[in-house]
Amino acid sequence: MTALGIWGPGGSGSIVAATLFTDGLPRAWAAGIAAVLAVITSAALVELARMLGHVHPDALFSVAVTRHFRRFACLLMVAALLRVLLPPIASLWEAWQQGASGSLRLTFSGDDLFSLLPAAVFFFVARLFDEAARLEDDQRSIV
Repeated sequence: MTALGIWGPGGSGSIVAATLFTDGLPRAWAAGIAAVLAVITSAALVELARMLGHVHPDALFSVAVTRHFRRFACLLMVAALLRVLLPPIASLWEAWQQGASGSLRLTFSGDDLFSLLPAAVFFFVARLFDEAARLEDDQRSIV
């Protein structure tokens, strides 16, 4: 759907339509930002799938599991930060390129800032996984 919104026709003549919300940015900038966010989010989901592939009944919190989950959390945080930062940076760049003098109004949506919360929670969960792995190793060394 993201690819259809980025490269698809702007009209609604097809059965499936995807609209790219540009938020006042030129379509090329908005499409580039959407593509970057899609690639980073896809990489995060690949890391999550790799993490789930390493989960075994005898090693729930192995080093590989926690490493892949940490990467997932990191990539998700990067995507959330870029979602907040890239549109204002693109607006500033566009205004500078056009030689705008005066003021430029930058707005931040609560949804954009709220997207940072789940990513931060995943960082705390990754830390809990690290502690669980340490406790699992301690338990195995005792027995």
